[in-house]
Amino acid sequence: MRGQITLIGAGPGEPELLTVKAVRKLQEADAVFYDRLINQDLLNYCSDECELIDVGKKPKHHKVPQSEIENLIIEKAKEGKRVVRLKSGDPYVFGRGGEEGKRIIEEELIFEVIPGITSAIGGLAYAGIPITHRDFASSFHVITGHLKSEDNQLDWDVLAKTEGTLVFLMGMSELQTITSELMKHEKNKETPVAIVRWATRKDQKTVTGTLETICQIAEEEKMTSPSLIVMGDVVTQRDYLNFYESRPLFGKRIVLPHTCKKNMYHRLIDAGASVFELPKLIKKEMTDIFSLENKERLVFLDADSVSFFVGKLQEMNQDIRQLQHVDFVTIGHHTELAVKKLGILPIETYAVLSDYQLEKDNLEKTLFIGEKSYVNQLEQLNPTIDSYVPFEVTSPVIPENEFSEADYFFLPSSKAAHYFLKDLGKENKDMLKNKKIIVMGAITAKIFETQEIPVIQSENPSFESVLDKIIEEEM
Repeated sequence: MRGQITLIGAGPGEPELLTVKAVRKLQEADAVFYDRLINQDLLNYCSDECELIDVGKKPKHHKVPQSEIENLIIEKAKEGKRVVRLKSGDPYVFGRGGEEGKRIIEEELIFEVIPGITSAIGGLAYAGIPITHRDFASSFHVITGHLKSEDNQLDWDVLAKTEGTLVFLMGMSELQTITSELMKHEKNKETPVAIVRWATRKDQKTVTGTLETICQIAEEEKMTSPSLIVMGDVVTQRDYLNFYESRPLFGKRIVLPHTCKKNMYHRLIDAGASVFELPKLIKKEMTDIFSLENKERLVFLDADSVSFFVGKLQEMNQDIRQLQHVDFVTIGHHTELAVKKLGILPIETYAVLSDYQLEKDNLEKTLFIGEKSYVNQLEQLNPTIDSYVPFEVTSPVIPENEFSEADYFFLPSSKAAHYFLKDLGKENKDMLKNKKIIVMGAITAKIFETQEIPVIQSENPSFESVLDKIIEEEM
């Protein structure tokens, strides 16, 4: 099978600005070559088997030379692999996509391009600046800010007299030259100018001025690469159209468990936050066995334990139908649903573990089945309970920068709190200084309070209430 290479435009930074086709190609890829400027969250679309190769380019420093990048891509494709070259913005807007594409075609490999939203348009939109406007600009020009090479000299006289919007990409190191040359060639020094750094991301920053003042403003505000420079009357529309930076959670980083993604991810994104999803817990089945002799009551403490329990029954050559004499009790709605899928109706379901009263049971005839942290809670109340822990849980390593960059940690359950604190370690509690922890219930709050870690509890145990609480904290 011939390999194939897809050049994908990753867009300006916001992960959801990626095209649907680009997502599919990332999911199918065997190898992905990516640059420094792409949002690392996009790599989550790749399979576990996909090889991720960082060829990141920094200003004035190329980690891997362009010719070597092309060689590596072609080499992988000739192995019959599906290769993706993931580039920020659009591959054909100062992205060297044309050069790479020509080289790939010369090697007789299958080749395609998936366009991306260029920062020259999408990045400006997120800063509240339309690149065209009926009243202000009927045309636009996108210009590279790399002015050093002899074959890339700009005609400043033409640019200064050009009507419409001027956008300079990769031009921060030449800002002084760009502004002075345009004024030297009689462009109005009062022309509105904006600089947008890290457009569409949580740390987006925009400053405005005029052709005459923007250099001083950029220096005072410490504006650095990667930034867009835009000139023209369209900049004045930012006062009305700045939707992104005016969102209530703009610039805030929120960490939450993957189990909350469906309910919370888009709520937070739409409120302006950026979100880091904690990796899934790794569950490994235990080799322990259990005895059901004389048991009349099975209490399931979590939903995962139900499937592990049934699997262990089968290993022991037993059948769920042999438990007709046994009462099933569940803790939590999801656990109840898991038992019902077996065709069994629990005789009792408790919303949370703290609602369950041990003293009313004949403990000798009761088996508690669940994850270790839940069993531990019961053993603190009565160490003589008979329990079965069907699986062991370990947490993947969480990048240290996600702790340091986070503003909020949302931990919706005692289980999430338990593993969060376990991963953090007592010696690292100081890392939570200046961070805010949001919880939904009193039980979860108490876990932190016992370790003298302050938390914020939502008004009621709903995701909408959590969002309202975070926004309230920021108002």
